[in-house]
Amino acid sequence: MKGRLIALALAMGLAATAAHAQSYNLTLTGASPGGLWSRIGGGVDAAIAAAYPGSTITYQTSSGGLANIPMVAGGKVPLGIASDGELTAAFTGQKPFKSPIKDVRALVRLYTPAARFQTTHVFMNKDFADKHGIKTLADVVRKKIAVRVGINRPGNMDTDVSRMLMDLQGATKENIESWGGQVIHAASKELTSLMLDRRLDIANFGISFNHPRVREIAKGIPVILLETPESVVQKVVDKFGGEVCTIKPGEYAFSKNGTKTICVGTMLIVGKGMDDKTAYDLTKAMFEQIETFKDKSHRLIKASATPKTLSQPGIIPFHPGALKYMKEKGYM
Repeated sequence: MKGRLIALALAMGLAATAAHAQSYNLTLTGASPGGLWSRIGGGVDAAIAAAYPGSTITYQTSSGGLANIPMVAGGKVPLGIASDGELTAAFTGQKPFKSPIKDVRALVRLYTPAARFQTTHVFMNKDFADKHGIKTLADVVRKKIAVRVGINRPGNMDTDVSRMLMDLQGATKENIESWGGQVIHAASKELTSLMLDRRLDIANFGISFNHPRVREIAKGIPVILLETPESVVQKVVDKFGGEVCTIKPGEYAFSKNGTKTICVGTMLIVGKGMDDKTAYDLTKAMFEQIETFKDKSHRLIKASATPKTLSQPGIIPFHPGALKYMKEKGYM
């Protein structure tokens, strides 16, 4: 009898241990390797592994949030990263999506627009500006100057933001080409090289405030930051999401007046059908292991991630499991 009781107690102990030994082996789809999102993916992996030993979050490269949203919504991957602009386009059915995608939910916010990790910059070669008497994009339009403009590649939400920012000021692709100018599409690294080689007069793309590429451009050639009217910035934000943010006067040595511009944040997303317990556990891990997340993530995250930022909402709703945890802890 005593032996059976001991055996039963051991079995119950092992069962209890197994119950507490929950682990998750999931795929997270992000963007290109080596960038901000891949470093954030490493932080997510570390946080969840610290909370649930034996867990692994495998980072999968992709073309970005526009690809990640339908993959997560369709159940092809359980976790993804997407920006406010991409989620706004998907949730409201804007291009490139043919119809609204409603089957995605947020677990946590990875960084807020206010962190200025994705901030639209409109650079102009200062020599070109001085030669033609240009202080704003409106001067280019008014004078119909043949200008070479670089923006991001097609299929990238940053491209749509940049084009709308210019279109609203009259610098449409058609107008620029009619003045003898040119619009070139390239990644930010290539745009930086083209500016430094003086093969572009304007580079318009989203990048973190004071990013090394910004410093590289400013160090390599005389440059100015073109100011954008706040009314234009607001219209872009209204369409694509994010927030109106500010590059303050003098924050860049080449921008005496600063400017209003567009900043966007990102969310960690899951499918609507993820079970509540999994969503709850993953959210709990991100909050309770926030220091691990910060330590193993990108350096910019170390200075910005707090429980308040993790719980900042966006256009898509939080998953019920995530919401349950945040409400229990008073974060909502």
